[in-house]
Amino acid sequence: MIDISKQTVSINCPECKRSITVSLKQVADEVTVKCNCGQGIKLSDNNGSVKKSIRDINKSFKDLENTFKNLG
Repeated sequence: MIDISKQTVSINCPECKRSITVSLKQVADEVTVKCNCGQGIKLSDNNGSVKKSIRDINKSFKDLENTFKNLG
């Protein structure tokens, strides 16, 4: 099954502007990531929207998988 939380997005370091790749799970968990320049970046999931989206999309994938199983 596909787990959307493993997908990645790019953010820019506020200090050096380098691109940093983080997973959607890291955003949902609001972890702090470090840039190569040493800057710590606290990820934020405003209103829990990323966490809710991950849950909703994973449920949709599971429902689709179950539908395919029932067809064949």
